[in-house]
Amino acid sequence: MDVEKEIKAAKRLRMWGLIIAAVSIVFIAVSLLLSIYGYAEFQGWERVKNVVGNIYSQTQFPVLSSIWKIAAQADLNEPLRLQNLWFFGEIVVFMVGAAMVGTANRTLMDIAKASHAATQERRKEQIKKQQQEKLKEQQQEKEKDKDLS
Repeated sequence: MDVEKEIKAAKRLRMWGLIIAAVSIVFIAVSLLLSIYGYAEFQGWERVKNVVGNIYSQTQFPVLSSIWKIAAQADLNEPLRLQNLWFFGEIVVFMVGAAMVGTANRTLMDIAKASHAATQERRKEQIKKQQQEKLKEQQQEKEKDKDLS
């Protein structure tokens, strides 16, 4: 694959990975708050319910209110229930987004290292040529000195 196309693909992959990770972290946070609210309700913790309820009421604007409605509500009383599968799915989606970002960053880093190595190799060749030219000049000067003497 052409290096420019590979760089473009890696940047696109990183962008989509960041978007997926950012959206899924919002869903995870909302799901955790809903789960904490349910657990506090089960345990009878009024302060925790009030704090989470306050967060809920303060975040009722168009996009986030929709997220509150569709986010998974994990049951913290029984973590291994089938109902919690959606919450674990949100975590998996976040991990996929993070993996996409990591893969893209690794690809870009490999390309940058290869570019740097190629630049270093060119510099070494230039230095070698300069040294050879200096040696030739010195040999020519020595030959001229021998001819003059």
